[in-house]
Amino acid sequence: MRAFLTNLISDIKGLDRSVHVLIIGQFINRFGSFVMPFLALYLSGIGIGMGNVALVLGVMSVGGMFGPIVSGYLSDAIGRRNTIVVALISGAISTVALYHCHTLPQFLVVGFLHGFCGFLYGPASNALLTDLVPEDKRAIAFALMRLAINAGFAAGPAVAGLLFTRAPMLIFYGDAFSTLVFAGLSFAMLPHGLRTVAGRITSPKVIWQSWREALSDMLRNRPFVFLILSTLLMEIAFVQAFNVLAITTTGRGLSAAQYGVVMALNGVLIIFLEIPLNQWVRRFDLRRVLVIGIILVAAGCASFGAMRTQQGFFIGMTLFTLGEMLALPISMSYASTLAPKAYRGRYFGLRGIVWATAGLMGSSGVWFYGKLGDHWWYIAGGIGFMGAVLMLYSMRFSERPKVSE
Repeated sequence: MRAFLTNLISDIKGLDRSVHVLIIGQFINRFGSFVMPFLALYLSGIGIGMGNVALVLGVMSVGGMFGPIVSGYLSDAIGRRNTIVVALISGAISTVALYHCHTLPQFLVVGFLHGFCGFLYGPASNALLTDLVPEDKRAIAFALMRLAINAGFAAGPAVAGLLFTRAPMLIFYGDAFSTLVFAGLSFAMLPHGLRTVAGRITSPKVIWQSWREALSDMLRNRPFVFLILSTLLMEIAFVQAFNVLAITTTGRGLSAAQYGVVMALNGVLIIFLEIPLNQWVRRFDLRRVLVIGIILVAAGCASFGAMRTQQGFFIGMTLFTLGEMLALPISMSYASTLAPKAYRGRYFGLRGIVWATAGLMGSSGVWFYGKLGDHWWYIAGGIGFMGAVLMLYSMRFSERPKVSE
């Protein structure tokens, strides 16, 4: 145990200073991510029908599908740091604008822009992390990043629940403020990262050609294709916990504050378990660990359909979180080993598009839940399980040879 902890601490301390800046900034930003866990509740509370709530969430996800396309290119063209700063500032502005919407058309337009801005950040930060961290330490680095996210998330929803009961405006402005703090920190302390796009980067021809070359490389990369497809299915199940669970819990008699505590359990478990768990599983075939993680996410998602008490939702969230702790950092680390340096930003851009696609498909879960009730949770869990089957099938193929740096 002592050797295990010594190696873990050594790996963490050995990471580049900029990685620690990203981790601190992520904690600040995630703590203030008050809006999304309560957005469906807020919209329904101001008279938006269940079908239109699903429409707003869906439009946000459509915007999110375009964000990674732009971010993936900008990350390779103008540098990771500049893309991160643009993403955070635009995200803060769109968050405040969302609160000032009053009609469904306004929510749809601003929701699209908010989804677009929200998905600009991920490809750039993931590419920068990959630039800075050696391959053998990336699983821990991605787990640390998630630790920061979830440490903020452990307290954020509980605080947001209290703010929401007093004045919904507070969750929107508080969210925007934390995002701007992270933007300032990023501008002052992060490096540019790699820039691999040659030519006049504002030229439509250069933009088109750069994405065409990257997509051609991705399609030849069979392990990456299977990874993308399997994680898409897992993430459709995953997003239900953030789109539908608020409605399910409050519909079964839990208060908004109790729902916030259920969601906070997700972050608390990750704070204490994710880093040592990911350090320990490094000895195994990470693809097999990824399969187990996807299965647990699917099982946790399905279990929400059967729970009726706060204690029951704690059990479901524990299953869900164990799967999340395995599946998400390992899938990101595995993707980073498959992404060549020349196309790294665009590879993570496609990964972001897949996440946004899952969000778009998953946002319809609000509508399906309104029609199917508890049965929707079982269907969503089955979709996630199919992702595990696909990942297991992909292991019959050899991994792509390591790309020359």
